[in-house]
Amino acid sequence: MLLALFCLGAIFPALSGATAHADEQDWNSVGDQMIAVIKQIPEQYEAGDQEGVERSIRQAYYEIYQVSGLEAQIDHRLGKERAQEFTAQLLAVRQITRDGAPPADVDQAVGTSLQMLRADIDELIDTPVLSDQWARVATRITDQLTAAKDAYRVGNFDAAANAARDAYLAHYEADGLEKASISYLGQSRVSQLESLFTKLRQDGKAGSVSVADYEATADELSASITEDAAAIDELSSSSELGWSGFFAAFLILLREGAEALLVVAAVVTYAKKAGRKDQLVGIGVGVAGALLVSAGLAVLFTVLTSSATTGLSQELLEGITGLLAVVMLIWVSNWIHTKSNAAKWHDYIEKTAGHSVETGGVFALASVAFLAVLREGAETILFFSPILAGARTGGDYAKIWMGVGAAVVVLAILFLLVWAFGLRLPMAQLFMAMSVLLGVLAVTIVGGAVKEFQDATLVSATQISGVPQITLLGIYPTVETLLAQLIVAAIVVALGVIQSRKAKANRQSAVAQTSTAHAEI
Repeated sequence: MLLALFCLGAIFPALSGATAHADEQDWNSVGDQMIAVIKQIPEQYEAGDQEGVERSIRQAYYEIYQVSGLEAQIDHRLGKERAQEFTAQLLAVRQITRDGAPPADVDQAVGTSLQMLRADIDELIDTPVLSDQWARVATRITDQLTAAKDAYRVGNFDAAANAARDAYLAHYEADGLEKASISYLGQSRVSQLESLFTKLRQDGKAGSVSVADYEATADELSASITEDAAAIDELSSSSELGWSGFFAAFLILLREGAEALLVVAAVVTYAKKAGRKDQLVGIGVGVAGALLVSAGLAVLFTVLTSSATTGLSQELLEGITGLLAVVMLIWVSNWIHTKSNAAKWHDYIEKTAGHSVETGGVFALASVAFLAVLREGAETILFFSPILAGARTGGDYAKIWMGVGAAVVVLAILFLLVWAFGLRLPMAQLFMAMSVLLGVLAVTIVGGAVKEFQDATLVSATQISGVPQITLLGIYPTVETLLAQLIVAAIVVALGVIQSRKAKANRQSAVAQTSTAHAEI
């Protein structure tokens, strides 16, 4: 598990856009690579190789334009519209080849693409490197917040709510400021601002507060966003990232990895203690599969959240993944609880011996490991992107990987503690402890999952004053998140009570049968 988490680092640089040394990049060389690939398209089209055409377009866009950081730099220094225009032209080339356009039209469309690319690169080279990337994102957000205030002032509450929503989804989320803030400033700061975004959106939709109060919330949010953006620009544009890279990498991996590791450690300990080493293979496959899917989801999140129209997709996918994890955790928590009785475990072993692959047990544990790692894996990759993008020197990269290494050491110690203490527990106590742990994690995760749906504006957020926000436990001061946690907690407790009563009834039945047998003797 720990080795797999560490190996995720191999794909971080590609997903970060490789912008760490954007000012030193040879953009002419990058352009030549793209041109060589795009120039193949007319010949491939005339040969009827549509698969080759689309492969060339994907290679030019994803493997070169994005990975080299060229798209990010054009977006940043020449304007988002310039990057979007080139992307739209590539998509137009793909579409006319799909539509069976005359070869001359394809030649013309490809030629236009190459002209646009060359013009962008020439202008980019002559444009000085800017150090206000996040300040510019903050300006877009404050513009949306101003629009929200203007709409609210004249009683257009729907427009106010939509502007507040776009400020979050289309800019704070889609433009990457949220991830950069988590990486450099911490999750607590982001949670604080997300609460303000939610309040502004909810108040705007309901029209329930005075204009002065609404504007006060918008102004507080604008000031905070501007302050954060300036701080991140300063950190990421300095000649050296320094030890901030170490602490950012350490805290991100520790925070994102701890929950997944606890789940994996629990199911591994359970399998070892129960003598079901055959299940370890399934758990390992689940973890490995989750890491691969995490990488794919990270790419998907990056693509989906790169535009205003799909900014909600990351929140939605994270929420769905969280709910699936909750369902699996409740199921397995209850399943393990049913085996806490020694006699029942003995019966289960006899029934499943030699047929472990066909039983629900192997699938259940593999699924839990898969979902636990998957839920955290893609987020971890995305949160590392701005850190690596801010690295400037070899020392920066060294400190970042020192932070990763330190987090891995702490996670390893945590894993060993869970394993060691778990293996020392008697069978019944171990199963009970694992069942409780998985149940608690289900309650924790459901709070975060509902919060993701709230951020995606699919679930309302009714604020509750006086309730602390404890991100580590998935506790957020809204009626919806707390209600979801209470429901899951009630389900977990109810299942526990039912299983405990069944166990008690089985024990009484066993005692009665023993007494009857003695009496007959």
